[in-house]
Amino acid sequence: MADDFHKENMLVQLWWLPLGVEDGQGKWPSHKYGVADVVKEHPEWLILDKNGKHGRMTRNLAALCPALPEVQEYYKRLTERFIRDWGFDGSKLDNIYSVPMCYNPAHHHKSPQDSVNAVADVYKTIYQTTRALKPESVTQACPCGTPPSLAWLPYIDQAVTADPVGAKQVRSRTKVYKALLGPEAAVYGDHVELSAMSRVGNDWLEHGDDFASTIGTGGVVGTKFVWPDRGPKFKTVNLTREKDARWKKWIGIYNQKMLSKGTFLDLYTYGYDFPEAYAIQKDGNMYYAFFADGDNPAPREVELRGLKPGTYHVVDYAEGTDLGTVQASAGQAPRLKTEFKQHLLLEVTPQ
Repeated sequence: MADDFHKENMLVQLWWLPLGVEDGQGKWPSHKYGVADVVKEHPEWLILDKNGKHGRMTRNLAALCPALPEVQEYYKRLTERFIRDWGFDGSKLDNIYSVPMCYNPAHHHKSPQDSVNAVADVYKTIYQTTRALKPESVTQACPCGTPPSLAWLPYIDQAVTADPVGAKQVRSRTKVYKALLGPEAAVYGDHVELSAMSRVGNDWLEHGDDFASTIGTGGVVGTKFVWPDRGPKFKTVNLTREKDARWKKWIGIYNQKMLSKGTFLDLYTYGYDFPEAYAIQKDGNMYYAFFADGDNPAPREVELRGLKPGTYHVVDYAEGTDLGTVQASAGQAPRLKTEFKQHLLLEVTPQ
């Protein structure tokens, strides 16, 4: 499969969950759990709880103990198989939370907390092994719906906004990651469909198309769709002709501007500055993104902070509209008179 993608000049990640293993107990909505080969071969690697039973982690899975050198070596070999032998170009590591404390007497832990403390060692092994085999690889870790752990945060190439519920969370989580990892850090805005969601029973229907929230904050865009049409079952994620045109427009803007390679500037503050605003510096230009609050109309002017004194040409790069020039002076950010309903993306170029 990876070879087929490579023939089309596409790179491909493997989507997987480290440390969790099926042990024949429990189930997930998709299937009843079987017994993984690694559990059959090495049941002594499993985390045990205080009662001597298999400890449970996310998705009610059993867990291999990351404090064991044998387990760390196992994940090194597994990563080598995925990247070197199978040809994948990186990993999306999902459901990244923690593991239970380990009371397995065979592990000779100094403390039951040893298993928890060693989680990052496995992610470090996966990351370093992948980079050694393919320096251009991308390793992501998704702590679905929760903040990241500082333990494993150094061992990724690209942060993930982690199942945001709506565009506002895409933007705020991107800003958090830029603060934690640095102003030029790569942050995946997750698939754009998550930028608008509706509750349907106990589940969510994803129907967003707000690429601006990822592009404007300097994130990496993504999408999740089915093509060609596979029938009614995939109707909500089918790449229709109308969607295809919009996707081409916004992915084209992303590829042209590549603001994910720019420098995020902390010039605006949540709760104090209205409208919600972001600034990215790249190739001598400034890129601003303004977002209207759904309950309040956007103001009729926006403040362009961070400009050195001089004259600047302003373009709405999403719509291709020339908005004229502004003059910046020392200690005084220029204001641009404009109107918008959802978002305004500006490219400001020195003259």
